[in-house]
Amino acid sequence: MEVILKAPVAKLGEMLDIVQVKDGYARNYLFPKRLAIRATKEAKLEIEKNREAIEAQFRKELAAAGDLAAKLSEVSIHLTRRVVEDERLYGSVTAADIAEAITMQGVKVQRNQVLLEEPIKQLGVYSVAVNVFGNVEATVKVWVVKED
Repeated sequence: MEVILKAPVAKLGEMLDIVQVKDGYARNYLFPKRLAIRATKEAKLEIEKNREAIEAQFRKELAAAGDLAAKLSEVSIHLTRRVVEDERLYGSVTAADIAEAITMQGVKVQRNQVLLEEPIKQLGVYSVAVNVFGNVEATVKVWVVKED
């Protein structure tokens, strides 16, 4: 299926590129996340007519994402957890826990924006990446401390 990208997609293309993808990838990932539209003749003409306005809107969103990333880089969160033995946690700290703690500090973040490869299971200080928009990421300090 041929689609027009509305935003940069890793390993696929940049904004307004026309790319060929599998039907399932387009239906299940690109369309629901509003990253692409079907590349019909009308859509191609519309994109060419409004290319400058679309790119200006994208630059505006990218600038706002940069501001949000700067705000997120200053955020430091403290999570208290019970400890089983040594410094191993009873349970773990997940992306949802981190997103909730960041949101409580006034910066709205969704769970899927927190780039945590695996849950945190030890006490300590961690740098966790948060995907703000497209390729814009911020790093948040997460302090996992022992519950008294």
